[in-house]
Amino acid sequence: MATIYAPVKGFNGDGPAGLEFRNGRAETDDEAVIAYAKRRGYGIGKPAGEAEPEPEPADPRDIETEQIGAPVRDAAVEPHPGDHLPPTNAGEANPHGTEVVAPGIAAEPARKTAAPRRKSTKGE
Repeated sequence: MATIYAPVKGFNGDGPAGLEFRNGRAETDDEAVIAYAKRRGYGIGKPAGEAEPEPEPADPRDIETEQIGAPVRDAAVEPHPGDHLPPTNAGEANPHGTEVVAPGIAAEPARKTAAPRRKSTKGE
């Protein structure tokens, strides 16, 4: 027997497939009704709208990867002494987590070059 919770807290009345809700709860054994209610936002076994806790993201250092193409250096993973504003906690914490903050790598200044002159077509 599964308890189904209505999306509206404390709802009293008829629900899908003839369910009778009292104080926002109804019970059924019908798997089709349970699947329908789950798709429609009803709570199954717990009140509707209660969010499940977010799982901790996987640490990318624990995942094996295959290099395809040229490697790109990430200042949060491989900090170099010449980096502008080096990242905090680099190499110690999850490089893609919230504990590593990398303000950025300073770009080299662009070189200014004169635009090529076009030949004048006037007076010819």
